[in-house]
Amino acid sequence: MDRRDALRLLTVPAIAPALGVFDFGPPREAADALQPARAVPDVELTLTAAPSEVALLPGAPTRVWRYTASVVRGPASTVQPLPGSYLGPVLHFRRGQKVRVRFENRLPEPSIVHWHGLDVPEAADGHPRLAVDGGRDYVYDFEVVNRAGTYWYHPHPHMRTGAQAYQGLAGVIVVTDPEDDALGLPAGDDALVLVLQDRRFDAKNQLVYANGGTMPGGMGRGGGMGRGGGMGGGMGQMMETMNGWLGDRLFVSGAPRPARSLERRAYRVRLLNGSNARIYKLAWSDGTPFTILGGDGGLLERARVRPFLTLAPGQRADVLLDASVKAAGTAFTLRSVAFPADAVGHVGMMGELSPLPQGSAADLMSFTVRGGPAASLTLPARLCTPPAAWAVSDRAPIRRVPLTFMRMEWLIGGRTFDMADAAPDETVAPGSTHIWEFRNEPNPMGMAMAHPIHVHGTQFRVLSRSGAAANALSEGISDTRATDTVLVLPGETVRVQITFSTYPGLYLYHCHILEHEDMGMMRNFRISAPARG
Repeated sequence: MDRRDALRLLTVPAIAPALGVFDFGPPREAADALQPARAVPDVELTLTAAPSEVALLPGAPTRVWRYTASVVRGPASTVQPLPGSYLGPVLHFRRGQKVRVRFENRLPEPSIVHWHGLDVPEAADGHPRLAVDGGRDYVYDFEVVNRAGTYWYHPHPHMRTGAQAYQGLAGVIVVTDPEDDALGLPAGDDALVLVLQDRRFDAKNQLVYANGGTMPGGMGRGGGMGRGGGMGGGMGQMMETMNGWLGDRLFVSGAPRPARSLERRAYRVRLLNGSNARIYKLAWSDGTPFTILGGDGGLLERARVRPFLTLAPGQRADVLLDASVKAAGTAFTLRSVAFPADAVGHVGMMGELSPLPQGSAADLMSFTVRGGPAASLTLPARLCTPPAAWAVSDRAPIRRVPLTFMRMEWLIGGRTFDMADAAPDETVAPGSTHIWEFRNEPNPMGMAMAHPIHVHGTQFRVLSRSGAAANALSEGISDTRATDTVLVLPGETVRVQITFSTYPGLYLYHCHILEHEDMGMMRNFRISAPARG
C-alpha cells in the first residue's frame, strides 16, 4: 500500500463531516415508522446535545459538546447534574419504569443517542441509520427491563462516534430495583460515580483529536499534529488513530485528578471506562484489594476480591470502598498501574507515539479519610438471585467471529460495516440463545490488538478464555455472567453465551475502541420478527 492509499483510508473518519459523507439509511419517515404507539410514560425527559464551554484547566475555558437534561414528567431526582463537568447528567431510572426521552440535537452535525447496556426496542437503541441532523429531534420510548446496575449513554453516528464522545457527549445511567434496595448498600452521598477518560489539549486549552488543529466545537480536525510536518508526523498521527486515540491528561467524571474526603464508612463506587481507547488496570495505592460487587449488567451473585481491576472502554464495575477500616488522615489514590503496551498490542511499524502511552502508570483520583467514629458494613453472602439466563446452555448453536486487521481495515467476522446489511449468520430468532466465539487473530505480519467487543440490546455470559499468551491485563479481568462488553486480548479466543432480546429489529455489535468502530469494525445483527399464528 502506498502513501496515498494509506492517507485515503486512514483519514476518512476525520474528514467525512467536512465532505458531507454521511449515509444514515432510510429517510426520517421510515425511522418514524419504527416507533411503537406511545403510551403515557412514567418518566419523560428532554435531553439536549449542544456546544458549551467548561473551565477544565487554568486559563481559557475549553469548548466542548455536552448533554443537558430536564424532567418533564416524573421524579426530579431522575436527573443528577455534575457541576463543573463536561459530562452529561447521571440519569436515575427504576426497573419497570416507562421512559420517554426527547433528544434535541443542537450540534452542527447529525447525531443519535445509544443507551449502552439497556434492552430496548430497535427504534430506541440509537442505530446510526436513525441519526438526526442538527436542529432536529428524536423521541425514544422504552421500558426499563434491565436489572439494577450501572449503564451509560453516548452518541452513535457512523464514523463520528469517537469524535462526538471525545468532545464530551456521554453520561451515566443508574438503574435501581427492589432486590438492590434490600441489600442496604451505600446510596445517596455514599455512592460515587467515577467516569474514567483521557483527553489531549493544545496550548489554548482546546481539545485535540485525530488530525490536530481545532474545529468550532474545540475538537481537533484538519492540519498537522504539531509533531513536525511531512510523512513522518502525518503517518505517525494516523497510526495513533488506527490504534485508538489516547490523551495525555486523565479525567474522572469530567475533572482532572479530583480529590475527595471520605467519612469512616463504606462507599459504593460505580466505575465506567468512558475513554475512546485507553484500557485501565486499576489499583488502590495502599494495596487494598478491590471488592467487586457487580459488572456491566448489575450485581454479581457474590462479591469478589481481586488485587487489580481491568476496565476496557465501555466496561463498568461496582466496587465497595470501605473507609471504615482506615485510620483518620489516611491518604490514598485510585490509580492505573503500569503494564506493557504489548498487552494491548498495536498495528503499524512506528510503535507507540502517544504522549501518555497505553499502559502508562498514572494517578486518577486522590482520597483522604476524615476523623470520627467508624461505621462498618457487612456485605450479604449473596448479592442477587441468579437470573435464568445465567444458566449454561448445552444446545446453543456456535458462531465463530474472527477479529482481524487486513488491508488497512479492522474486520469483525471477516466483514466491515454496512448500514442496513445483516448476513444469514448474523440473523437470530427473538429470545434465542447462541454461543459466539470471538477469536482475536494476528494478521500475516503478526499484528493484533486487544478489542473490547460490545453487543447491543443484551447482557451475555462469558463462558471461557483460551489461546492467549501470558498477559499483564489478565489478572485484572473479572468476567461476569451479565456483561455487554468483553475484552478479547491479542491471540485470545473468548466464548460468550448470548440470549438475545425479544424485540425484533436491527442491532449492532462492534469494537468499543471508538476509532475502530468508526473505521468499520462494526456489524449489524438482525433479530427476526416472531412467527405469526
